[in-house]
Amino acid sequence: MGEFSAQWLSLREPVDHAARSDRIREVMLADLHKRHGDSLGGLRVLDLGCGSGSNLRALAPWLGDNQHWTLVDYDQDLLNAAQLVLRDWAHEVVQAHGQTLVLRHGDAQITVTCRRADLVSELPELLAQPVDLVSAAALFDLVSAPWVDRFVAHLAAPLYAVLSFDGHMRWLPEHPMDATVTDAFSRHQQQDKGFGKALGPDASSYLAQALLDRGFNVQTDKSPWRVESLPSAFHDMLIQGIANAGVELGALSSEEMAQWLGSRQVAQQCIIGHDDLYATKN
Repeated sequence: MGEFSAQWLSLREPVDHAARSDRIREVMLADLHKRHGDSLGGLRVLDLGCGSGSNLRALAPWLGDNQHWTLVDYDQDLLNAAQLVLRDWAHEVVQAHGQTLVLRHGDAQITVTCRRADLVSELPELLAQPVDLVSAAALFDLVSAPWVDRFVAHLAAPLYAVLSFDGHMRWLPEHPMDATVTDAFSRHQQQDKGFGKALGPDASSYLAQALLDRGFNVQTDKSPWRVESLPSAFHDMLIQGIANAGVELGALSSEEMAQWLGSRQVAQQCIIGHDDLYATKN
């Protein structure tokens, strides 16, 4: 699906933003206001696996007038893309120096520092930073159970983790190969993405339990993609990526893939399940 390409991230951003759970966002905001007051002044956010900065663009309008973000990714090309997209998104670029931008968006001044880092070897160092919120979008289904265990062991700040794939897909109208394709894609999501064997659709439940075991209070909610504007560039790339995963695992022949793709190109609706999570300690 080209999940790590700037093009794919750009196409999925509006779908991601529409899918996020309003309830989990409200739980997060209520907790942050309790901790930091009505203005949330000077809130510090560490965004892991930031890609092109979508999480910032989704959250910034809710997080007060003075924000400080550290965007972390291993891919320098994506960090470069994040800077470019954020410049376009901002109403004003107040300052730009090296990997740091100072932006104005609405009434908010947002200081953004982009940092290239390895989320495996540098994880303890990253989580040792004094921050008010750790955020991540579409990250935890890519990581392994041991990585989550290490992450939770070092986590001190509240966590807002959204858009973890939950293994569910539904297409309308249905097709006889839908279940086979969904199973193959879920298994493909469990391949090593650079963190060890990925949790894939088990990510949200594993993360929630690991946090609970460490004394965190955890809230979860569903955040499904609902894709109804078909066809579209997003939809075309989505179904091609799903089909490719099935072929790679040998679950579909090339002919079956072509048949399934043809049926999905004229589908009326696609729902792909995700989970959102907020966790904090008293």
